Amino acid sequence: MNGIGNSPLLEVFLVLAISLLLGFLIKKTVIPFVLRIAGKTKWKGDDIIAAAVSPWILFWSLLAALLYALPVLRGSLAFTARHESLFRSIIHTAFIFSITLVVAAIATRLLYSLSSEQDREYASTSILGNTLRAIIYSIGLMLALRLFGIAITPLLAALGVGGLAVALALQSTLSNLFAGLQLIASKKINIGDFVQLEGGQKGFIKDITWRNTDIETAQNNIIIVPNSKMTDSIIENYFINSPEVLFNVSVGVSYDSDLEKVERVCLETGKKILEESAGGVKYFEPFVRFYQFGESSIDLRIFLRSKTFGDQFLITSDFIKTLHRRFREEGIVIPFPVRTVLIKSQT
Repeated sequence: MNGIGNSPLLEVFLVLAISLLLGFLIKKTVIPFVLRIAGKTKWKGDDIIAAAVSPWILFWSLLAALLYALPVLRGSLAFTARHESLFRSIIHTAFIFSITLVVAAIATRLLYSLSSEQDREYASTSILGNTLRAIIYSIGLMLALRLFGIAITPLLAALGVGGLAVALALQSTLSNLFAGLQLIASKKINIGDFVQLEGGQKGFIKDITWRNTDIETAQNNIIIVPNSKMTDSIIENYFINSPEVLFNVSVGVSYDSDLEKVERVCLETGKKILEESAGGVKYFEPFVRFYQFGESSIDLRIFLRSKTFGDQFLITSDFIKTLHRRFREEGIVIPFPVRTVLIKSQT
């Protein structure tokens, strides 16, 4: 292409046009083909890589054309000849930063994909994604600085000394940061788990950030707990072994009731509710325990099992309504509290 007359500008224009055309064709034909092939494989990584690279095809085509154009314009434009080294460094820096962004996007999406494949959301917390991105961006920045002739070793030494002073000033922040990483690494608390805090607050873990853990309550409020307090507190995790929850419903029956019949009706009702409810554990066999002679009734508990902590409330409601109807049909009485009051007459 150097033989195109004596017009380097025309040559540069043609190179830019051809590069952009090739980039457009690759983006519109090659990338969709790769995505279709990737969609047929079990590994999600190829889909993630192809999707992350696609938006940058035209930009990289432009940068490649500019790199080709620099030596072509050197002889005809004095400005280009004087600053060719600077232009080349800028183009290389643009390459590095764009590739850094792509690598960061691929790495974080692969991290999230890995967590979903393991049926755990511990990897998708903000703190892990942000930390991974920060590391990749730092590497990209150091490579860019080297292009401009800036020595990295003295800079790292200076940052190390300055980092000690910053660490002393930000003890609380760093304590929460490392506490958050510890929470994630231990895998005792994961995104989506239902937990009860030492103070009695309950909710679902929504996110673990660099400073705090966000817990969503049943009232749709967010409890914000510093990570350092989370690691030092006693926390009950309802999901750590299994998200299923065993719960009970209490009821009292008349002293005249046939307790064998009461137990049978309760078990039949409980089994029916668990099988019909979307949140019920269908394989679970309900059981009944009589536990006390009350003031006006014999009290018992019916034990049921739900798939998650939140499912128990709808199951409890349906069970109470159905059991109340069955008790009426079977002639089983739920007595009102009765008290005998003796009034002494004063004479």
